[in-house]
Amino acid sequence: MAEQRGGHKSVWLIFFILLFSLFSASASSNSSLENISNNVEKVFPEVIEILPHDSSAFTQGLVFLDGKLYESTGLYGESSIRIVNITTGEIESITNLSETYFAEGISISNDSIIQLTWRENIGFIYNISTLENIGNFSIDGEGWGICSTPSGDIWLSDGSYQLSKINPNNLSSIIGSLTVYYNNSPINRLNELECPFDSGLIFSNIWLEDKILAINPSTGNVCAEYDFSEVRKQYENNNSRELNGIAYDNESSLFWITGKNWSNYYLVDLEIDSNFCQLSESEICCDEDSFSPFKVLFFIVVGIFLIPFSWPIFGMIFYKIFRRQTQHPPPPRIIKDTSEGLQG
Repeated sequence: MAEQRGGHKSVWLIFFILLFSLFSASASSNSSLENISNNVEKVFPEVIEILPHDSSAFTQGLVFLDGKLYESTGLYGESSIRIVNITTGEIESITNLSETYFAEGISISNDSIIQLTWRENIGFIYNISTLENIGNFSIDGEGWGICSTPSGDIWLSDGSYQLSKINPNNLSSIIGSLTVYYNNSPINRLNELECPFDSGLIFSNIWLEDKILAINPSTGNVCAEYDFSEVRKQYENNNSRELNGIAYDNESSLFWITGKNWSNYYLVDLEIDSNFCQLSESEICCDEDSFSPFKVLFFIVVGIFLIPFSWPIFGMIFYKIFRRQTQHPPPPRIIKDTSEGLQG
């Protein structure tokens, strides 16, 4: 009987060793996949064209449409929304905000301009041609950057490591979120946004830095970093503050870049060579529970059929189990009664 209990213990021991090796292998596999997917390509863009910029403009947002630049400027008492001539850099039209508002990022949605405010919990909607204020909406928390894809998806930043997806038909309603990672760690101070493609990347600058990040919208991983520090050194001056304007020029497939109190707008190519930044529409999907039953089942199947050392262990387990079930118990031992002989 003691031998049978020992057999049970050995079977359970082998079973737990199998489970440990299975999940250790899957965790190691996940870790290596994360390290691969989070490679960040560093790019130093070259300037293709330069356009004069109003150096008094505390730029908070930038959008390009139909040959014109739309720009949002901040600071209390200086906030505005303006249209800029793409040939001369001159202001064609401007609407100033009340001094009680600090304007932030802008985007285009439903043929209107959307503008955020910093801490006033309100956003404004403008006529795209006249810049007349035609509506407003509430914001839960701070407003920093905003962008919209051609299909209507809208992303919003609040200076944290998360982006919020809002309902294009109800700008006050948040319908999703995305945590942004740089080399597997959340990265804070996401600011101005640009998302010009339906099945592509989200571009974001980082507050207080002269860099733009390319973000994979299906995973939140940063796959490329654009460093504009050399552009600042070469063309800007000591009055120029951090980069804070990204606008995709759909006519040239290039990007206009500027910053707070910068002297110029710069036309650059944000082309990416890395395969980790090449996305297809089928890759853009919702977040799933990382511990779903389907994933657990998948790991078990992988453990059985792909991990070589799992086969001997399974063989030992099944051998012990079936051997015990098919074995016939030994015949009972007959003990001869010799008591009479001993008594004689």
